[in-house]
Amino acid sequence: MAVSIAILDDHQIVIDGLKLLLSDHPQFNIVAEYNKGFDLLEALEKLSVDIVLTDIMMPDMDGYEVALRIKKEFPHVKVLALSMNGEGMLIDKMIEEADVAGYLLKTTDKKELVTALESVSKGDTYFAKEILEELHSFQKIKKENEAIHLTSREIDIIKCIAEDLSNKQIADKLFISERTVETHRKNIFRKTNMHSAISLIDFAKKRKLI
Repeated sequence: MAVSIAILDDHQIVIDGLKLLLSDHPQFNIVAEYNKGFDLLEALEKLSVDIVLTDIMMPDMDGYEVALRIKKEFPHVKVLALSMNGEGMLIDKMIEEADVAGYLLKTTDKKELVTALESVSKGDTYFAKEILEELHSFQKIKKENEAIHLTSREIDIIKCIAEDLSNKQIADKLFISERTVETHRKNIFRKTNMHSAISLIDFAKKRKLI
């Protein structure tokens, strides 16, 4: 029995290209194509779909939100992400929170696309080598960040420091007092063992905090 696939991408030319790539593989049956996540989710109420092949970066509703909705409302449908975005934080969210079955970059070739679809259709997972490398790198940095114990508020302040905002400007932006900002700054420099704004910004960039 053919595997039914729905394709979601805000660029029609990408959808047309995927259909062409899979046209000589009868084991895959493309039953629907959509440019908007809302339309896809509405269609899944009626359509019988095994795999949703989706882009990540889209207007209105991105692939992350679509995958979350599918996980919650259509758990029998597998999601295979195909995107230009190979950022570690996004990959981590797509896997840990949205539970995607696979992730490929749009630079992949036909052979790997078919392999990924076959793996996912069998109930396995498939993540491109580049995706796994980026994920491992991100998770290593994530563990290092967690070991430093920076709070979300402290990370917000680091971002403000990177924007070269004064304590008063930071206080106004975050709706806190200047004294609170000063306390956070002292804690940030103590935790990171940095001694200047420049070194702190470099530290934050390397650990992808900003």
